[in-house]
Amino acid sequence: MFGLPSLSKLLVLAVVVLVVWYGFKIVNRLDNARKSEAKLRAYERQKEEESRKSKGEVEEMKACTRCGAYVPASNPVNCGRSDCPY
Repeated sequence: MFGLPSLSKLLVLAVVVLVVWYGFKIVNRLDNARKSEAKLRAYERQKEEESRKSKGEVEEMKACTRCGAYVPASNPVNCGRSDCPY
């Protein structure tokens, strides 16, 4: 009943084990590639955001003649006081 299996059964078992082994290796490689690509995209996104922040436009400001609050020179807005000239 528990005798030595035939050679063909051993070969089939070896093939099944090798297929499963290499299948796991391929899945692991694909997973690692996907993770590294996601990290690269996140890094590039972070660098892009940093460059966008560093390239922020600088606008000239001028002081309000009444209260001294600084308002944009190109488009002055009311500073909130009732006697504000803007």
